[in-house]
Amino acid sequence: MSEAIQFLASFPGIMSAIKVTGHGDGMRIQLDIPETEMGEAIGLLLLRECVLKVTIEKEPSNGNVFGTVKRSTAKNRNG
Repeated sequence: MSEAIQFLASFPGIMSAIKVTGHGDGMRIQLDIPETEMGEAIGLLLLRECVLKVTIEKEPSNGNVFGTVKRSTAKNRNG
């Protein structure tokens, strides 16, 4: 795969979105990807065993790109 995968994403509103390890060996990030961007982001599945070169650019916007993320509970999803 030689083409770049591009999609919009944001950090979730949780404290563990950016984690720095206590062993001095790096950090881990989590991203929220909206449904509208999943078509592009699905290509990440093919890259699970690869080393990635990551470039982050701030998307010009007037605040939160995706609005408040509403998470449903299992009870709400099933009934």
